[in-house]
Amino acid sequence: MWRKVAAVSIVLVLVLGVGILSGCQRAAETKKTAYPEKPIELVVPFSPGGGSDVMARTIAKIMEQEKILPQPLLVVNKPGGGGAIGWTYAAEKKGDPYVIATVSSSFWTTPLTEKTPVNYKSFTPIAGIGLDDFLLLVKADSAITDVKQMVASAKAKPKSLKMGGTSTSDDRVVTSLLEKKAGIQFNYVPFKGGGDVMTALLGGHVDLAWANPGEALAQIEAKKIRPIASASRARLSKFPGVPTLKEAGFEVVFQQRRGIVAPLGIPEEAVKVLEAAFRKLSETTAWKKDYLEKNLITPEFMGSKDFGQALEERNETYKTVYKDLGVIK
Repeated sequence: MWRKVAAVSIVLVLVLGVGILSGCQRAAETKKTAYPEKPIELVVPFSPGGGSDVMARTIAKIMEQEKILPQPLLVVNKPGGGGAIGWTYAAEKKGDPYVIATVSSSFWTTPLTEKTPVNYKSFTPIAGIGLDDFLLLVKADSAITDVKQMVASAKAKPKSLKMGGTSTSDDRVVTSLLEKKAGIQFNYVPFKGGGDVMTALLGGHVDLAWANPGEALAQIEAKKIRPIASASRARLSKFPGVPTLKEAGFEVVFQQRRGIVAPLGIPEEAVKVLEAAFRKLSETTAWKKDYLEKNLITPEFMGSKDFGQALEERNETYKTVYKDLGVIK
């Protein structure tokens, strides 16, 4: 009898042992797949202090304050080559979910114009998180009153109106789109940077210029310049009296996309976690107040799939305009 009891006991011990080991294995596997287990690098392909850097540091701060992710985002600046150095660094981390990077206009323009080794196809889209709008500006005492009058003047005397800009950047693209839709040609005058363009506009050396609302706000409030239109989908809340180009009869909508990407080949679970984290970020009061409103950014959240489609569409827009301008073949 005792032999039977002993045998049953041994079997029970073995069964319990197997169960415990199986449970431990499942727990270990669960722990192993938990993401993120360590800090995540948030790569900014530009120097500290610029628009992408401000966005990244605001993201990192709010993510930590709101406890959106269990691990911090560590902002890493890797400037150089119009963003090429930073994006190449991130793209080379294939399969690594602990590296993500910011997206701004150079994400498309640098690969197209400089033939860099990486482009938008080198990344996993995570989320779109905001739009920088463009205001069409004139000097406060300009004879130009509105877009229709400007177009009529440009048609009467082609290339008579000087448009200040910064070569192959977004302002050149939106200028080209407006020229095409309105059937006009500006005398495009390139400068090294946005500050130089604004100085030229204030000095009367150019007739028109584009700028993001945040860049132009101080001069607008000082009544030194006037916005006559925006290239946004709807009127901007900060400038309710400024019509869109669409309202003026020209189907031109162009906004600088801001977002987040990761290297190719990262686990699907990591994509889901990051997408959800940035969705939650976009819904916080801190994000709306401390970033969107403060920097006059139009809110827009796009998940991974939609943002991926937007990346491709924006690349095609740049490519088409640059081909028309003879910048690329």
